[in-house]
Amino acid sequence: MSHVAKSKQCLARRIRFSLAIITQPSSHIDKFADDTCILGLIGKNGDETGYRQEVSTFTNWCDQNNLQLNVSKTKELVVDYRRSGNQLQRIEIGNEPVEQVHSYKYLGVTITDKLEWSEHVKTVLTKTNQRMFLLRKLNSFKLDTTLISLFYKATIETIFTFCLIAWGGNTTVRDMAKLNRLVRKARRVCQCQDLKSVEELLAWTTKRKVKSILSHVHPLSHRVEYSSRTGRPIVIRCRTERYRRSFLPRAVLSLANEYCRK
Repeated sequence: MSHVAKSKQCLARRIRFSLAIITQPSSHIDKFADDTCILGLIGKNGDETGYRQEVSTFTNWCDQNNLQLNVSKTKELVVDYRRSGNQLQRIEIGNEPVEQVHSYKYLGVTITDKLEWSEHVKTVLTKTNQRMFLLRKLNSFKLDTTLISLFYKATIETIFTFCLIAWGGNTTVRDMAKLNRLVRKARRVCQCQDLKSVEELLAWTTKRKVKSILSHVHPLSHRVEYSSRTGRPIVIRCRTERYRRSFLPRAVLSLANEYCRK
């Protein structure tokens, strides 16, 4: 079977899976390989009916299709920005309560219940500092600076850019300074001042991703609107600073600024 045929078959299975599972308009199921994430919106009045119904429907579907859920590895993360948020009752799967956590590592990114990224930055710094030791070792062997720079981009810069468009915009100034401090150390070791700062990497990855979204059929492509008179991308209005610094508003603003420079 060709790669295209396999991709179409996997897509068809995922569509059938989604059609069979999703029953609530306020819920969304995100499936990647054997990881499944159920996102549910709980209203201001604290109504959890839709979210709990979605979880119940999903567990029933798994039982009917002979799929066993590992409840010990299942976690519930409640994102609530209120200072005095009400504690939600824990959901149960097969009469076994699901643990509520304040942070969770999902697909390589640590997400907290306040959508703050300090914990993820700690993880990134731990990984990159480990690889900095190898970078210094290569430098001590008097290796060519071009090869050392290539090693940096392959083993350290890729850690910075992994899902950077998701967490980079709302990173605090203090955490961003910590990341850039490591970049400056790498510049001295590599003897190369062309290594991009984290802000430059964020701008580059954001622009590349939004252009990829607009050039293909993507769920976010319809969110970008253009002026009927000039064709310039219309900047998204944001009520909160957190949303303004998130991916899509920041990406559209970048496109609008690029259009004005032409």
